Amino acid sequence: MHRFTDIESTPKRLPSIHGYLAHQLVPLSKALEPISSTIDQLDRFGKIAKTQCHFPSEHGLTRDESAAVYLYTMEWGENSFYRVINRALRAEDRSALKPWFAYLKLFDVAVHKLPAVRKNIWRGVPKDITRNFKKGDEFTWWSISSCSTSVDIIKDFLGPNSTLFLIEALNGKDVSSYSSYSKENEVILCPGTRFRVVSDPLDQSPMHLIHLREITDDDEEPLSTALKTMTMASTSKTSSTHTLTNVQCSLIHIHTDESGNRYEGEMKGDKRHGKGQMDFANGDKYVGMWVEGNITGHGVYMFATGNRYELRYS
Repeated sequence: MHRFTDIESTPKRLPSIHGYLAHQLVPLSKALEPISSTIDQLDRFGKIAKTQCHFPSEHGLTRDESAAVYLYTMEWGENSFYRVINRALRAEDRSALKPWFAYLKLFDVAVHKLPAVRKNIWRGVPKDITRNFKKGDEFTWWSISSCSTSVDIIKDFLGPNSTLFLIEALNGKDVSSYSSYSKENEVILCPGTRFRVVSDPLDQSPMHLIHLREITDDDEEPLSTALKTMTMASTSKTSSTHTLTNVQCSLIHIHTDESGNRYEGEMKGDKRHGKGQMDFANGDKYVGMWVEGNITGHGVYMFATGNRYELRYS
């Protein structure tokens, strides 16, 4: 698991987190004292963060504030800081969060000194969870959510049959300069960020895509950036690959299934195989390559809303 894939499969309804914003601002070493017994060698990693963090900061972060962000992004296995704090943030027992208040205060002050990011960002999970989301659903992510502006970065941490989240962010925080992995184009969404599912998930194996929009108290309008021309061009080494060799496809077939989905294209036996177009009953359309009845990821997917995705997984 990685920060970008540390996602709860099914969103929970939890009480809001209260108290840490009113906590006294203290140095990082002091903020870590109440949780030092929770994470092995936390004091050592805290000192590393304070030494290696981005400082001086062009955004006015103190060394301790910068180190708080750096510590969150560090990876050292199953007991990495981000894994432990996110488990605490997702726990139903909100009183168990109290030892984390000093750190959460320091982290909150740090990221709120950074300018807001209003753009499309990505994260993912290494399994198909599309059944847990449907158009119009609203939910909250209570953890610190790491995302990237690059879909290729995310796909490097995913395997076949994974789920990508495309998120229209309004208040993300670009921490790439403050991360221990500065080339990952990392954007943080703070605890308590709310979302709405824009459309029913794209659930055509091996592609699973969930389109989210951040919502605020003002319920701002969607981003005006060009989703309609977005390209998901991936050079990920770990993304799924399908090879079409020595395939004998039949002539063009036209078939409408029981759900009203209409396919026109090549077939192998009774399966869609080769070049073809699927007009889905919900108004979506896919034009591209198929293998054994599945979309390969080499083609164009067009949502009924007008959003268009040119998919080229290598």
